[in-house]
Amino acid sequence: MHRTVLTPYMWVCARPRVEGRENLESLSGPAVFEANHASHLDTPLILGALPGSIASRLAVGAAADYFFTSAVTGVSTALLFNAFPVQRSGSRRGGRDGAKILLDEGWSVLLFPEGTRSADGTLGAFKTGAARLCLEAGVPAVPVGLCGTYSVIPRGRRIPVQDGTRVRVRFGQPIIPAVGETSHELRDRMRQRVNELAVDSTLAR
Repeated sequence: MHRTVLTPYMWVCARPRVEGRENLESLSGPAVFEANHASHLDTPLILGALPGSIASRLAVGAAADYFFTSAVTGVSTALLFNAFPVQRSGSRRGGRDGAKILLDEGWSVLLFPEGTRSADGTLGAFKTGAARLCLEAGVPAVPVGLCGTYSVIPRGRRIPVQDGTRVRVRFGQPIIPAVGETSHELRDRMRQRVNELAVDSTLAR
C-alpha cells in the first residue's frame, strides 16, 4: 500500500523535496524520529521519504483519542501506518512503555512531540515524552522538519489545496542524549533543531 498507492499519491499532491537523507547513514540501530506536525500529510510523507530499510522498521505513534476511538479506525490506522496508540491526556506512561518495547525489539518510532496538529502552521510547545523515551531507551532522536504541509492540507481540511506550495521533508543529524542531560534539556534541544529544519523562508512555488 505504501509503495504502490499511498506514497505515489502523496508525491502527486505535495511534490515534496526530500533533504538530509545522508544524515541517516550514521544510524546503526533504532531511533526516535520526532517532527513538527501541521497536517495529515506529515506521517505518509515521512514514511515515503525515509529509506526503505528504515521505513520498514518504523512504528508511528498516533493519538489514541483520535485514531483509536473505534475498532474500524484503530485497525485501519494500525495496518496502514504500523501505528500504536499514544495517550494525549492523563497518564502518558502506557504509550511510552509501548514505544520503549518497540525500541527494545529493534524498531524505530515516529512521534510528534507537539501532541497535535498546529492550528496555524507554526511550531508549538514540545512535550517531554519523546525526550524521556530517548533517555530511557538510550537511543538517539532524529529531528524531522516539514515545510509547507500546512498549506497543502491545513487542519480542518481533508482535500489537498493545489496552491503551488512546494513541500520539503528535511532530516537532521541524530541528536545523542548527553550524559546527565534531563528530559527538559533534551526536549529543548530537539525542538530547536526541528524548528531550524521546519523554517524555510525560500519556499519555492
